[in-house]
Amino acid sequence: MTKPLDPTVAELVQLLDDDLAELFQERAAQREYLAGYSRAHAEALGLLDVVNRFPEALSGVTVFAIELDGTTHWIVTTDRSSVPSEFTGAEVKAAPTPGVAEIVRKTFGGKAFLSALDPGIHV
Repeated sequence: MTKPLDPTVAELVQLLDDDLAELFQERAAQREYLAGYSRAHAEALGLLDVVNRFPEALSGVTVFAIELDGTTHWIVTTDRSSVPSEFTGAEVKAAPTPGVAEIVRKTFGGKAFLSALDPGIHV
C-alpha cells in the first residue's frame, strides 16, 4: 500500500485493519482516477468514506450482530477476524451501521453491561 500524502491521513490509515485499509485505497483511487480529485484530496475523502461507513474504524473496535434463534446479540471485539470463525453455526455479520454508540442508545436504552465471552462458546 502506498503511504498517503497527508501525514494525518497516513497516521489514521495505519489504525485501520487490512480490510478497511483496502476499502480506503479503493475509495481514494476512485476519487482520484474517476472523479479527478488530487491524490491528497482523494485520500482524505476516501478516509472519510471509511469512517462514515464504519464509525468505529479508527477505534480498533468492531461490532458484530449475531443471530441466534431469531434473537440479535451483539459482539464487541478488538479482533475483527476471530468472531465469524467462533460462531460457525450462527449468522454473523459486521454491524458497521449502527455503530456501538447507536446500538447502546437504541437497543439498551443508553447503558449496556459488557462481560467477557466464554472462550468455550461455539455455536
